[in-house]
Amino acid sequence: MIQMTPTAQSQPEVAYQWMKSYIAALPREEETFLNEGVLAKTTGTSRTPVREALLRLEAEGFVKRVPHKGAYVPPISDPDVRAILQARAVVEKWAVSAVETMPDAQIDAFQRIIDQQQEAREDPARFIELDTEFHTLIVRAGGNPVLADFYASLRQKQLRIGVKAVSQGADRAGDVLREHQLIVDALRSRSLDAAHQAIDAHLDSTRLAVIGY
Repeated sequence: MIQMTPTAQSQPEVAYQWMKSYIAALPREEETFLNEGVLAKTTGTSRTPVREALLRLEAEGFVKRVPHKGAYVPPISDPDVRAILQARAVVEKWAVSAVETMPDAQIDAFQRIIDQQQEAREDPARFIELDTEFHTLIVRAGGNPVLADFYASLRQKQLRIGVKAVSQGADRAGDVLREHQLIVDALRSRSLDAAHQAIDAHLDSTRLAVIGY
């Protein structure tokens, strides 16, 4: 484990960022318990900021608190991956339904994230953070806060799924960049059919990269 020491960040923020990165990098098939004492020592903080960070992570869906055992990080099965991607397809395709009136500034914002991903392609964790930001921005463009909240609830699972995919030998990061660009190009052309096809193709490619079928 990488040792982190508090600098300008608060101790709860240090603990939170370390734990979030650690969880995101876990193989999705694995489950684990996070112990407050071990976490405090590893992050160079103490139990109180660790406890605060765990409460935040629990609220965001990264962990489940289990009495007398610690914070549980569950595995993500193949059926879980398929279900998550199916849900994403429904939400993201709905979110671009108003593509004909989508502001150019919104589409430019998608492009800026792709450009940032290009710079971060050697850093899987950062690359997938930006990947999640890209898709979250698409969902928010739909203007439905209920769907946006639902999509946000998938965040931790998407991080674990994505980090594994781009960390493998094949150039998944390059594929993602090309697939994201096709989505943006479709939106810029104001073609709903092309946008739907690009979203489906991207999520199908993600499924194949993660579970192989």
